[in-house]
Amino acid sequence: MIPVAHLKHPAFRAACRLTEPAPREAERRFLMEGTLQIAKALHAPLRPLEVYVKEEAEPELAASCERMGIPVYSVRKGLFHRLLVSGYETCTTAVAVMPWWNVTLDDICARCEGIVLVAERIQDPRNLGMLIRTADAAQVRALVLASPLADPYSRACVRSTTGSIAFLPIVSCEESRKVVDAFRAHGWRQVGSSAHAPHLLWEEDLTHPFCLWVGNEQTGLLPETREAMDTLIRIPMGGGAHSLNVAVATGILLFEAVRRRHGQIM
Repeated sequence: MIPVAHLKHPAFRAACRLTEPAPREAERRFLMEGTLQIAKALHAPLRPLEVYVKEEAEPELAASCERMGIPVYSVRKGLFHRLLVSGYETCTTAVAVMPWWNVTLDDICARCEGIVLVAERIQDPRNLGMLIRTADAAQVRALVLASPLADPYSRACVRSTTGSIAFLPIVSCEESRKVVDAFRAHGWRQVGSSAHAPHLLWEEDLTHPFCLWVGNEQTGLLPETREAMDTLIRIPMGGGAHSLNVAVATGILLFEAVRRRHGQIM
């Protein structure tokens, strides 16, 4: 392991910069916290570039990383919190520097199979993190962020994914219209989720392949996006509730498609 005893250590200083959005975007790298999450990422499509462990902690993780040729830095206890955007000690003892997903919208659209989740104007990074985790569990092929508002590589989002961000390809596209047009050009059926849809989710064909669109937590899909969908579906609501959390709603929709594909209740 490489010791880090002061803030001037170049690799450590560069890693600390990734707590801010501008350096993350410029360098296309982000931070992932947690021993279990990092251990899973060692065997994921998106693997750590380097790992920082709190002094005298995580010998097994450090050994696994070193066997794979991943640099491991042992950080003095008084400095480690700099990687966590925290001014106090936490129970976290390992942080990894991860690369951004290097995929394009065309890469995802070109292979018309499975399910792709498209999330439009998601604002809350924790909701986005739960979307990533849910989509990964449902074995969605990829997540497309249309007109994104939340940063998928922020600390709040990455923590909420509990490691799934290393398994689910993610691409951002600034304009929803471009996403709609790209999927249409490659022959995808586009299914939108809307509280005002005329059809319930179990009344529609959810046979693969298709892309599922979910919208902003407060306003749902943009009107022009709803109009561009091949079909719109809704989840039946009871009681006094008029809507569900976007991650909860997405889970219901995705696992209904999973249930149908496997011909049994999961």
